[in-house]
Amino acid sequence: MPRPLNVLRVITWLPVGGIERKIAAVLPRLDRNLFNPRVVCLRERGPLADDLEASGVPVDVCPFKSRLSPSGIWRLAGLMKQHKIDIVHAHMYRSNTPATVAAKLAGVPVVIAHVHNVNTWETRRQLMMDRFLSRWRQVMVGVSDRVRQDIVNQLHLPSDKTRTLYNGVDIERFQDNSLRAPMRKTLGIADNELVIINHGRLVSQKNPQVFIRVAEEIAKTRQNVRILIAGDGGLREELEKIAAQKSVADKIQFLGKRDDIPELLQAADLYMMASFKEGFSNALIEAMAAGLPVVATDVGGNAEAVEQGKSGVIVPPHDDDAFVAAVARLVDNADERARLSEGARTRAQRFSLNNMVAEVQALYLELAQKAKLAV
Repeated sequence: MPRPLNVLRVITWLPVGGIERKIAAVLPRLDRNLFNPRVVCLRERGPLADDLEASGVPVDVCPFKSRLSPSGIWRLAGLMKQHKIDIVHAHMYRSNTPATVAAKLAGVPVVIAHVHNVNTWETRRQLMMDRFLSRWRQVMVGVSDRVRQDIVNQLHLPSDKTRTLYNGVDIERFQDNSLRAPMRKTLGIADNELVIINHGRLVSQKNPQVFIRVAEEIAKTRQNVRILIAGDGGLREELEKIAAQKSVADKIQFLGKRDDIPELLQAADLYMMASFKEGFSNALIEAMAAGLPVVATDVGGNAEAVEQGKSGVIVPPHDDDAFVAAVARLVDNADERARLSEGARTRAQRFSLNNMVAEVQALYLELAQKAKLAV
């Protein structure tokens, strides 16, 4: 009987971020009869390393002084040889680059580079580097079809050297509606209040300024509506000041960074996401799993997750008027919210964590068979 395939995930470090949380969720769920996973960090461990090791996934650190540090690449190649790695799966440009070179030196038969957003190449030099290194990779993975197409366009790759691998969410974790009443009570939300929510980083890419505009529109004629913003970032203080200046501070509540997102989503009635740029949003799927109708901009994989008019409303990016109008329309239409809520809950099942694990395993087996590895 052949041994399990040795899989090495390569990443800069393991903070509590979206990409890293997916690694920590997926690797322990891989079939250990087929795969033997481990992780190597190129900077430091990070807080999720302990969680991975507690679940039986070893985490190594191979520090790099620079992205193409010769000593770092040799150490990483040595680690790959030591553990007889069959599949290298790296994440984002800063790990994809050294991991690909090290895997070539170590003779690893399957190399996967994972891209998590559109327009991730910051310079022409980075583009040229990835175009060159693509010859040493079996496949490049995008987190949505739009990201995959961006890879094809930017790196001039044939489509058969790319794949889409959607992020997955632990759907059941967001579906406990018994959490609704206690959280609304904790937040002081009245029974007749409608709650609009967003959770994520308060940075320019997420366009949180439009939430103030939503609050202004809501405040004109609708009294029993509250907006909750869960998350932190460089724009928080500015947003709070603007809300006060616009006299809507009583309509929009900035909660800061939270670790009770399932409870907060259950306390809400409508979800909004106004990003200028996304790859494939975990936050959006979490909201849909909680049964929230969504209003989201047409960026990244949002339109792949949300079926227009069935599980939410997709509006053009950079069109704040359309965004505000779509939110206001759903605030005023309880029947439409109920219909979209059911559609969102159903659609979220496509992006379950179990589906993601199955798709990862299928990709590994496909590439291993093409490389004539015994599986």
